[in-house]
Amino acid sequence: MTTGQIIFGIFLFAVVTAILYVWGLRKSMTQTADLERILLGKSAARVIKYLKHNPTITQKEIARQIKNVKAGLFWSRKHVEVQNASAFAKKLIRYMLEQQLLEQAGNACYKRKL
Repeated sequence: MTTGQIIFGIFLFAVVTAILYVWGLRKSMTQTADLERILLGKSAARVIKYLKHNPTITQKEIARQIKNVKAGLFWSRKHVEVQNASAFAKKLIRYMLEQQLLEQAGNACYKRKL
């Protein structure tokens, strides 16, 4: 091996290490938002599953359905879980209305949007 090849190898190693470091740093910065998005998705899936068998759902029923839903990323030890279901239900309803998964079906009732 020549001196030029050794220097080039060291340079490539440094570049790859820097890229991996930046990628990991970016992943850790967006981890909270990713966990929240996954938790909203899993909770919405439970509500949709409930609505397949029932015509409407209230906020209290949504809170009951999403109680203890957990979400995690496969590459991380961090996990989130719904602890205050009634507070999270309000956020979930807003999310599902924005995503057009639900629509209003009267006073404080929601139904699946077709």
